[in-house]
Amino acid sequence: MKMYTEYPLLQRVREEKTFRTPKNLFLKILIFLGVFFVVSFAEGFGSVLFIMPALMSWAMGKADPETGQLQISDEEMNAKVNSLMEDPSMTAIMLYATVLGTLVVLLFCRFVEGRKFRTMGFRAKHAAGQYLGGLVSGFVMFSAVIGLAFLGGGLQWNGFQSAPTVGLLLIFIGYVIQGMSEEVIFRGYLMTTTMRHQAVWVAILVNALGFGLAHCANTGYSLLAQVNLMLYAIMISLYILRTDNLWGACAIHSVWNFAQGNFYGLPVSGIDSGDSIFSMSLAGSDLVNGGAFGLEAGLPTTIVMLVSITLLLFLPNPFAKKKTDGSQPESQPE
Repeated sequence: MKMYTEYPLLQRVREEKTFRTPKNLFLKILIFLGVFFVVSFAEGFGSVLFIMPALMSWAMGKADPETGQLQISDEEMNAKVNSLMEDPSMTAIMLYATVLGTLVVLLFCRFVEGRKFRTMGFRAKHAAGQYLGGLVSGFVMFSAVIGLAFLGGGLQWNGFQSAPTVGLLLIFIGYVIQGMSEEVIFRGYLMTTTMRHQAVWVAILVNALGFGLAHCANTGYSLLAQVNLMLYAIMISLYILRTDNLWGACAIHSVWNFAQGNFYGLPVSGIDSGDSIFSMSLAGSDLVNGGAFGLEAGLPTTIVMLVSITLLLFLPNPFAKKKTDGSQPESQPE
């Protein structure tokens, strides 16, 4: 079997004349950390603005009835904010707030790095088909994880739930926004700005490491969670390179999270997503079900990601352009 390494996106990234980014990898990472800090601040600020009414209502209830002065310590305030942020009913708010992170990165890439959005993987051609294909692929992959977890005794079936349709639709739209945000940040920006001057495999590993570490504060984070998140990032990076399009990756990310939290009813990277269509609970070994972090920290996810990576590396690429004589293009070494 032959490994395919000819990626049109790589060619566009390296040929874009107005693309400004330092050649030094360390400087690129430092700049990314700065952008990521701004992204985190923007998304956090957006979330706080949305929860402010609930926070103010709680604070007024703590006011002294005679003087009207608030009797709240910094510890109480921080605890309440964290409680509101972790409330499943606030999940949609945090998901929608990630649109701010997407905007920050798009503006940075366009006006600071000076490049066109096509170098991030955004292509209008076949975008709808790519997105639909990504939705199907993401759902199939996570359903395979569910099947392996059941076979390994890591899940217990609790039946159906009467989740409100409108609520699920709002959450799904939120995941569409959130999935796109993380793909834009780590693949559309970090991976492509790295492979401007570095080898593709370096760009993939750098964005994979960063993607995993970005989840290190989540409940139940573990070494296996880090490994699986990196494997996911490697898989989705290869998917983008082979399809020459970021839209399908955005769809995979979104439907993976939605299926995990609001279809099957399991924690999403340690976060409770609230209402779901099915109800399942963790059982057996944490190695199988991932414990508090969820299935993303379990061995079934490891298996599905390794199989997916292998297929993306070695199967013939249906998205590759054919030469004029009808033959497949030759693989080019990096």
